[in-house]
Amino acid sequence: MSALAERWLAAWPAALGAWGRPTRMHLPTLHEERVPGAGSFAWFSCTDVEVHICLADVRARALEDHAVAALAHEVGHHVLAPGDLLTAARVAARVRVGLVDADQLVGTVANLWADLLINDRLQRRAGLDVLGLYAALGRPSPDDRLFQMVWRAYEILWQTPRGALTDPAGDIPEDAAHLCARLVRVYARDPVGGAGGFGALVRTTLAEQLESYHPDVRMVPCAHAETGDVVPGGLAGDTGLGRPVVHPALDPAVVGTGGDGEDDDDEGDDEDGDETDGAWGRGPSTGASSDATGQSLEPADALAALRALGMTVDAATVAAAWYREHAAPHLVPFPTRPAHPPREDLLGGLEAWELGDDLADVDWTGTLTASPVVVPGLTTVRRDVHQEDPVRDERRVVDLDLYLDSSGSMPNPTARRAPIALAGAVLALSALRAGARVQATTWSGPQQVAGTDGFTRDADAVLAAIVAHFGGSTSFPLPLLERTHLAPAPARAWGGARTDDGATHIAVISDTGVVSMFEDVAPASVIFRGGAEPTADPSTGIAARAVAAAGGGGTLVLEAQQIHADRIAAVAPGYDVHIVNDQEQLVAFARDFARRLWASDGGGAHGR
Repeated sequence: MSALAERWLAAWPAALGAWGRPTRMHLPTLHEERVPGAGSFAWFSCTDVEVHICLADVRARALEDHAVAALAHEVGHHVLAPGDLLTAARVAARVRVGLVDADQLVGTVANLWADLLINDRLQRRAGLDVLGLYAALGRPSPDDRLFQMVWRAYEILWQTPRGALTDPAGDIPEDAAHLCARLVRVYARDPVGGAGGFGALVRTTLAEQLESYHPDVRMVPCAHAETGDVVPGGLAGDTGLGRPVVHPALDPAVVGTGGDGEDDDDEGDDEDGDETDGAWGRGPSTGASSDATGQSLEPADALAALRALGMTVDAATVAAAWYREHAAPHLVPFPTRPAHPPREDLLGGLEAWELGDDLADVDWTGTLTASPVVVPGLTTVRRDVHQEDPVRDERRVVDLDLYLDSSGSMPNPTARRAPIALAGAVLALSALRAGARVQATTWSGPQQVAGTDGFTRDADAVLAAIVAHFGGSTSFPLPLLERTHLAPAPARAWGGARTDDGATHIAVISDTGVVSMFEDVAPASVIFRGGAEPTADPSTGIAARAVAAAGGGGTLVLEAQQIHADRIAAVAPGYDVHIVNDQEQLVAFARDFARRLWASDGGGAHGR
């Protein structure tokens, strides 16, 4: 171990102590050689709860004497801002809303915002020489408005002369720097709450330079390096992350009384520097996650926020998490049906077998034991068998066979919220919660069919089918429906289809393209022609016979107008038709679905 490594490891307890006596983390990872792509001399990860220092870069930047400040800064990313992966993603999401159309800067701006909160805390509360560390990093380029603004905000926050960190001859956005300093003090304990405003401030500060701006890597004190493909729980369902951002110049909390750069948030610390509320940087609100009137992120926005952190998560994984969280409040009870266990045969005593009785009933062991000479009707006996009725009234939950239209006319659920797809998630997750099995099939044009391999209780596999999207033509997979419910048992066993006699509910998520499900009894031109009669009896079609054989009822959830839904219902015997075009209709659908199933089940529908 080098002498420099020993010095920095020796500084670790002081760095932890700057955040209070209860703070505990394992030792930092010190790299003697340069790490390609590190982005700075220090970096952290919320996923691994790691602090990394590149000592080769420390030497190159002449930062050897700033170990405590640099290490305490990295600890602050785990203690104050962002603290955990969910908060990091929420900060990035709000910064992205504030920047509007500069996704390439989201990661940098989010990290700068966290740095501001951490550094102000360490410099003023812990008494560390963060100012010296930043002075050692060097002055920003004279025309770099972003870092000139941030470095000037530090001068204002710490009441140092102009030019201590900035280039006085450069382009310093003075008004923006003062707003930035006030924003830091107002949202000192709310990283998410102030992130959007900081993003908006950066956007207006850079103005016409925004699109072509590239951050100066010399000025970046640390990097946020996340890996993996885990979607943090709570991100998709946060109802405040998508709401409009208020620029700091219009934020009453920033431009009102207080927050003028003085020590206006000193309350709440004891003499040892420990927070009395037990949560560094987290006030009562962290971005209005409890704001029921807010707006959650679109699936694509949640993906962009995670990608800004460097994560490799794919669109389908994020979308599946989005629909899982948004479906949770609307889950409905799922129906059950009586399950008749086989009667148990109880062997009784021997009784006479008489001529005319079934020869197969003769108990030859008992007959020969009584007499070696067999005289039919005289020496022959049979075993009396009693059948005991089961004493338990068992019920079995109905399985779900779900078909999801992913043709070009349907919204892509991985890009934006699709109430119609959310309805499918509500049905599928409700069934799985009740203990049912689900077969989820995504379909579009001919030969465009995908989904689960038959019936399963794997929620991830079901959600993957729900968010899949072909974007092709429209042709309902009637052969699969027929094989699942109408083929003989050996044929049904092929492909993982239903293989027992339990009831199954058939549900189809579609738009007017669902008419292809009934093409064997009436083409679309006939269905949508008012008053026209089907070319065949609808009850003879595959769809009608399948729902009758399935025994658990059927549901068509359509993104359509009422007039079209009514005409489709006329050729869909056995199916309840619901319209879901928006969030309000989704809630109405969930309630109506539960009410109808409860009534049809005689009050036995339930979730487990």
